[in-house]
Amino acid sequence: MTTLGIVYDKFLSPSFAGGGAVHAYEVTIRFKNHFKIIYYPTSPVLVWDKEVVKRKAKELESQGIRIAGEFYEILEEREKISRIKRFLFADKIAREFSKGYKVDADILYQPDHTSLDIFYLARDTKYGITFHVPPFYNDSLRYLRRLIKFYGVNPYTGKGFHTRFLYNEYVKFLYKRLLKKEVKNEPTFLAGVSEAPLIESGLKGEVIKPGNAFDPFLMNYRNKGKEDYVVFWSRLNQDKGFHELPDILHMMEKRSGNKIRLVVMGKFFDRYNERRFWSKVRKYDLKVEYKGFVKREELAEIVSRAKVLIYPSHVDGFSLVVLESLALGTPVVAYDIPAIKSIYGGLESVSIVNEFDKESMVENALRFYKMNEREIEEIMNGEKLMEFLKLHSSWDNVADAVLKIIKKYL
Repeated sequence: MTTLGIVYDKFLSPSFAGGGAVHAYEVTIRFKNHFKIIYYPTSPVLVWDKEVVKRKAKELESQGIRIAGEFYEILEEREKISRIKRFLFADKIAREFSKGYKVDADILYQPDHTSLDIFYLARDTKYGITFHVPPFYNDSLRYLRRLIKFYGVNPYTGKGFHTRFLYNEYVKFLYKRLLKKEVKNEPTFLAGVSEAPLIESGLKGEVIKPGNAFDPFLMNYRNKGKEDYVVFWSRLNQDKGFHELPDILHMMEKRSGNKIRLVVMGKFFDRYNERRFWSKVRKYDLKVEYKGFVKREELAEIVSRAKVLIYPSHVDGFSLVVLESLALGTPVVAYDIPAIKSIYGGLESVSIVNEFDKESMVENALRFYKMNEREIEEIMNGEKLMEFLKLHSSWDNVADAVLKIIKKYL
């Protein structure tokens, strides 16, 4: 049987590591039926507590995923590092960390690209990478212009669009070097969970279709009635446009002449942006209900009864938030970033407006908000959407799509 080496770090994360980690786990577990799996944890694990990492590693092995034996030796030899050090010296740390492994695989695969280790691990081995977000933005000037509009500057830390831009240029330099002749072996294939990571980075590769899936239990919450509120949930940071929500809600109220309740779920990225958000809420005298980080069942119940999800995100590679909202029977208004256009374009249940065009977002959000339950259900149960949801309701479909790409290059 062919040996597949999984190169990744987030399986050992001490906390929930996001949609990319869910994708990586669900696909890897299904690969056990097709390959002999060896897992090679990567250098970002050095940020976490060693004992926690060891415990998570043992839990993973109990599920039938064999971890490369050298990993425990490497972990003992290496000291825990700070996030800042990992941020500043990611390339050097990845190079040194990878030297501890003796790779014994026919092909290496990184299901969610979060570190540079694979470039050094694949010294004499075929390897492929899947991107869930762009590794970098290739059009520097366009990226800078967009950053200035949605990222801003945190006066307490000094970080902002300028530091984000400089980091992008540094990462772009690294990748351009690594993808050419700096490493012995160039990638066998690159892939994206949508077209977006490849379009934004200017890289060529395969597109996984379907790139992600939702838990079918969400479908049980559909068609159970709607209430008069709008919803937003995601990471509460600038990338997801959450600081634009008060402006959008205020404009909706002015245009409709009525108070509109917004329910927000998720964790604030930092205190500055949290204060900034609530300052706008008070300024406009808005009706905002903040739920924080809620359990899946409660989230499903809240989203399913909302009239519309307002999602002014500027950074996404696929958006599980949008997918899950559709599964729950709630329409969406979103900006026309590549991930949204490539995955959800053409669906009546997703209104896509020009990025930063708040007026159009307000107009389309109100269109859904003013619909009665029967009208919303008619849209949310249309044949095209139901076929779309059927395709994206099984991780087996995602794993099969990735498997097809890997076998193409074996």
